[in-house]
Amino acid sequence: MVRIGCRYGILSFLLTAIPAHATGSGPSGYENFFWILVWVVVLVITVFLGYLQQNRMVRRKTAELRRELFERQMTEKELLASDHKLRQSLAEKDALLKEIHHRVKNNLQIVSSLLYLQEDSMQDPNGKGVEILRESQNRVKSMALIHEQLYSTTDLAKIDFGRYVQGLTANLFDAYGIDAGRIRLNVCADDVRLGVDMAVPCGLIVNELVSNSLKHAFPEHGCGMLDIVVRLLNNGRMEIVVADDGVGLTATSDGEEKQSLGLRLINTLATQLDGVLTVDTENGTRFSIVLNVPEQTKKES
Repeated sequence: MVRIGCRYGILSFLLTAIPAHATGSGPSGYENFFWILVWVVVLVITVFLGYLQQNRMVRRKTAELRRELFERQMTEKELLASDHKLRQSLAEKDALLKEIHHRVKNNLQIVSSLLYLQEDSMQDPNGKGVEILRESQNRVKSMALIHEQLYSTTDLAKIDFGRYVQGLTANLFDAYGIDAGRIRLNVCADDVRLGVDMAVPCGLIVNELVSNSLKHAFPEHGCGMLDIVVRLLNNGRMEIVVADDGVGLTATSDGEEKQSLGLRLINTLATQLDGVLTVDTENGTRFSIVLNVPEQTKKES
C-alpha cells in the first residue's frame, strides 16, 4: 500500500511539475532538460514497478488456480476410486446372488430327483401315490424354474413372468406327455416383472391350474385349446387367466379329491397375495385371479 501511495504521489508531482516547466514559469535551459529527464526516469521506474506488481499478482493468481485444479483432480481421482470400489462390490454381490439362486435351483432339482426315484420304486406305476408324487415333483420344478431364470438373467431382483409361464407350461406338457397337436397352447403375456416373493406363489397357481386342465379337461385323449393370459390392468393390478374348452369341473369324476386339494392350494395362495379368484364353468373352465402388483419398470434393452 505504501508503494502504491508513493507511485500515485510521484505521478501527481509529474503532472503538476511538467506543465510548469513547459510554460517557462520555472528554471530554464539545462535545468529544465535535467528535470524532464529525471521525470521521465521516474515515470519509467513507476511503470516498471507497476508491471512487476501486476506480474506478481498474475503469478499468485496462477498458483492459486493451479492449486485449485490439483485439488479438483485429486478429488476426481478419489471419486473414481470410490466408484470403482462400489462397482466391484456390486459385481461381487451380483455374483453371490447368482450363486445363491444357482444353488437353490440345484437343491430343488435334487428334491425333484428324489421324488422321481421314489416314484420309480413304487410297485403300482399308475396308482394314486405315483400321481401325488408327480404333482409334487411338478411343484418343485415350478419353483426351481424361477431360480433358474433369475440365475440366467442380469436382473436378479425380478423375473419376466410371461417368459416364465411359457417355460413352465412347456415343462408341464413334457411331464404329462401331452401332444402339442392334441391340446393347443396359447400364451399371451404382457411385460410383467415380479419379485421372487410374488413370482413363486403365482407360479404355483399357474402350475396347479395348468396341471388340472391337462389331467381332467380332456379325458380319453380329447382335443382342445388351453389359453393362458397374463395382463396388466389399471390401478397397479394384474390378471392371470387359465382357461380351457374341455369338459369342465362338474364333468370330472376321477380324482375329485385331488382336484379339490389343488383348488384349496390355489385359494390359499390367492388369499396370501390378497387376490380375487373367480371361476367360470359355462364353456369349459375359466379361472381368473386379479392381484395387486408393484409398480412396473420398463424392461432394459
